[in-house]
Amino acid sequence: MSQRWRHLLLSFLASSVLLVACKKEYSPDETLPVSYSPNVIISSNNQVVFALNPTSGQKSWEVGLPSPVLASPIVYNGSVFIASSNRDTLYKINSKTGQITRKITYSGSGVGAKATPIADGRIIYVASMSGRLFAIDTSDYSTKWSFAADGPLEASPTIHNGNIYFASTVGTVYCLEKTNGTTAPLPASPSATWSLTIPGASFVSSPAVAAPYLYIGSLTDSNMYCIYLNAPDGGTVGLTRWTYKTKGGIKSSPAAYKGTCIFGANDFRLYCLDTTIDPLFGITVPEVRWIDSLNSEVVSSPFPYDQTVYVGCKDYRVYALRMINGSAKWTFSSNGVITSSPLAYNGTVYVGSFDKYLYALDTARGTLKWKTNINGQIECSPVIDDLTKLTGHNSQISGYTN
Repeated sequence: MSQRWRHLLLSFLASSVLLVACKKEYSPDETLPVSYSPNVIISSNNQVVFALNPTSGQKSWEVGLPSPVLASPIVYNGSVFIASSNRDTLYKINSKTGQITRKITYSGSGVGAKATPIADGRIIYVASMSGRLFAIDTSDYSTKWSFAADGPLEASPTIHNGNIYFASTVGTVYCLEKTNGTTAPLPASPSATWSLTIPGASFVSSPAVAAPYLYIGSLTDSNMYCIYLNAPDGGTVGLTRWTYKTKGGIKSSPAAYKGTCIFGANDFRLYCLDTTIDPLFGITVPEVRWIDSLNSEVVSSPFPYDQTVYVGCKDYRVYALRMINGSAKWTFSSNGVITSSPLAYNGTVYVGSFDKYLYALDTARGTLKWKTNINGQIECSPVIDDLTKLTGHNSQISGYTN
């Protein structure tokens, strides 16, 4: 072997020894760090929860559940929580991996929940079709208390300023102090701060709160109700301030937004009421800011975002309407009924359809960014887990909107 080749061989061997010496050895239990991205999370009637990349629509994970799901998922403290519609079970799912980490049971006579849970201060509140509101502690998964309403609870509660507001299908609106009963021994049954029963009403719409008023729509008498939370103008807490009559039952949950109450009805219309009325001038009912006539029932809950209102309709379309006058900014057609409530986030509207697709649309033009088939009709609404907050970004509280 020549002197030159002998020198090259020795250099190669020396380099190999150096690389082996520097190589890190991983134990079997040691794993490389994993990078996670934000997700849009959605479920359907195929009993599978999907997490999709918000930008591309590519699937990050999916997990099958043993029972149907009608309620929308929520993200709370880094986990996804979703309620079964026919079991007294709340599923806790790792928001990054899709692994079911806990099955939390509560006693609601086995009927489950149609309403989307809501969370605050370590407690998740589940409204059950049994007519009970459950407060479940996420630190030890115990039921801290439950409250018995006068009938089934189909719509999600709303939390505002230390109180929980919810309503029954029998026509009663409840105000419950959020901390009431949380330290009492089981079985605990707190008392309502106030309640209001409206004869002839039935609520499957979630309440919206814009202090000092609460807004909620009725399915049976087709009224939108405004109820006093406090009484700066001489009214009484827990009594009706005004009612507005539509021509169809209201399943759509109202959005209280900058002095307006926006909601859809079964009369094919979307309403925007100006709520800044002044009884001193003899005005006791809200003025109509605008009404839009669509092509079918509106049970999707409207989502106001950047001076635009986004809403789905049973005519297969998503509508983007200008907040100022209700004029159409754009419409987008799917191939199925839309009862899912839209979610607008970072320039994109996410909405599900009965055609089994979750759509991502540009908020400015309504053009399609992507669509993903999740193999099931979508009745619930999406939630965004952006990994920057302990809670996710939800659409307007809507509960069961079919």
